[in-house]
Amino acid sequence: MANQFGGAVIGAGPAGAAAAKYCAEKGLKTILIEKCRLPRPKPCGGLISLKAQRLIGEEIPWELIDQQVRGFRFFSKTLDSVEVKCDSPVAISTTRDKFDAFLTDLAVNAGCTLIQSNGVNDISRQKDEISCRLADNQTIRAQLVIGADGVNSTVAQKSGIRQGWRNSEVALCLETCTPLQETEMKKLNPEIPELYFTDTLTGYGWLFPKRASAYLGMGGFLSRLSKPMEILAYFRDLISKTKNVSLSLSNVQAHLVPAGGYDRKIVDERVMLVGDAAGFADSLSGEGIYYAIRSGQLAGAACLKAMEKNNFRANFLEKQYADACNDCFVKDLKVALKLTYRLHKHFDLFFSTLQEGLGAYWIDLVTGAIDYRGLQRKLFPKLAVNLFKEELKGRNKHNTVVCPQV
Repeated sequence: MANQFGGAVIGAGPAGAAAAKYCAEKGLKTILIEKCRLPRPKPCGGLISLKAQRLIGEEIPWELIDQQVRGFRFFSKTLDSVEVKCDSPVAISTTRDKFDAFLTDLAVNAGCTLIQSNGVNDISRQKDEISCRLADNQTIRAQLVIGADGVNSTVAQKSGIRQGWRNSEVALCLETCTPLQETEMKKLNPEIPELYFTDTLTGYGWLFPKRASAYLGMGGFLSRLSKPMEILAYFRDLISKTKNVSLSLSNVQAHLVPAGGYDRKIVDERVMLVGDAAGFADSLSGEGIYYAIRSGQLAGAACLKAMEKNNFRANFLEKQYADACNDCFVKDLKVALKLTYRLHKHFDLFFSTLQEGLGAYWIDLVTGAIDYRGLQRKLFPKLAVNLFKEELKGRNKHNTVVCPQV
């Protein structure tokens, strides 16, 4: 049958494209379904870490690269700053419309079928297959569905895996892009994106220079974020004054990002979720593309295993896919979530570790030389010492000191 496939991947972002490419390369009849026509705009800072680039297995064309990123500059609440820099690039800066289209082309070249401008409205399970009803009422049948359709995943909702998110488990991000003249671009360092931790932000703000524009944005946990547009306007005014550039708020885009590190259901019978749909994003840095690509590849491998064993039950997919994700990166996302809360609670102490030269570990994190569990082992002893010193300053009237937990 023309509409019968082994695997149906819903959503042509990095996670979906990676899953479709993996399945198609292994000879599985695969379809990739995208509700928009590519290339399509996607709110995102567009930094692709070196560890994410390595997963792709293909050289990223130069025309997709706006900037080579060699480090970061962290700003404290008083606008003191620490620059962490590497001689070689640790990331690239791009735009998601071009990047997602590139990844999708790789999947198509590997042999998968692509449907565009036609999203999935519903899914239903039968005894021997699962059906996807598209917006034009076309029905796609497959042995297994991979939901890569983002934070508001239709696949998650229609399969019964998840109906929504708690406000404490997602971040709201606002971002705007301002075209800049050459004279203004010269006031920015395109190789060093800037991260701001101000009093008004429950997460952080960012300034990412592109070729002839700058991306300004901010994000924080939805449960803690009040009057986000007012906060963004304040942040825009702060950066415009500090950098002496004119930044606009005329085209602000908002999107939700799931906080990784929570225990979540990501599979059901004949269904797996990947990327943002599964909640795979770094709560501390906001990075999602690495986890999207890696989860897509792991889902592709699980899909092939399910086909081989003719076993599409939830407990089998849990073992083949969810357990693989847990071993590969979910444990790190749990550490990142804990670090996120501790960073904002003790930001001055965290900032002091950067000033003392421990910022190089953050470069190692971006390049993949270290994971969050390794970072925790290296960073926490220093934070513990600094926290203990802080407690010594504020000892109580009985002169007793309790060493705080980190």
